[in-house]
Amino acid sequence: MSERAKLAQASKKLENMSRYFERLGSLGFWWQLVCTVVAAVILSFSTVVTGKINSPVTFYTTAFSVAAAFISVFWSFGYIRLSERLRRTANEPSKAPPRADVVKSLKNGVGLNLLGIGAAILGMQATVGLLFAKVLTTSALPYYQGISPGQNPVLPLDVFLVQASANVILSHFLGLVFSLELLRSVTLPHSESVPALKAA
Repeated sequence: MSERAKLAQASKKLENMSRYFERLGSLGFWWQLVCTVVAAVILSFSTVVTGKINSPVTFYTTAFSVAAAFISVFWSFGYIRLSERLRRTANEPSKAPPRADVVKSLKNGVGLNLLGIGAAILGMQATVGLLFAKVLTTSALPYYQGISPGQNPVLPLDVFLVQASANVILSHFLGLVFSLELLRSVTLPHSESVPALKAA
């Protein structure tokens, strides 16, 4: 194959990879943004309405996960920026970012989402445990006796924390799926994937 044909092939691969990063980066960015904002609003609302933090473990692990999700949103935006960079260097493949740098960025995105999912799961487990304890203590009383001042019944706001955790888990899951797919497309052999970047 002539040098000119190789250059044309490399340019075509970069263009294809650019479109793929832009498409998945945009999907990841918007879907994660919506889920994360909803989770943050629910978490804030439940704290503001009650005026206190009923379960510090639940609140702080969920809040940490929401913060990690916002970072992941911007990480997905970085994939869109990378797609623009790939498009600009399509005619000069030698100036394209090294594959090792792209792989490292994608792996960092995967790690961030796994950390966020782990924190959200811990928060959800703590919330479910708290709700379970409340249900056990209130269900032991006869329904006609009512709630005494010392008791802590299950309130609708308690379920908000479960919803916040579920939303942030979905956000991290989406980020993980898109990052893993982009990582797969970059690391698989040329014939089996979306055309990959040049080696470092």
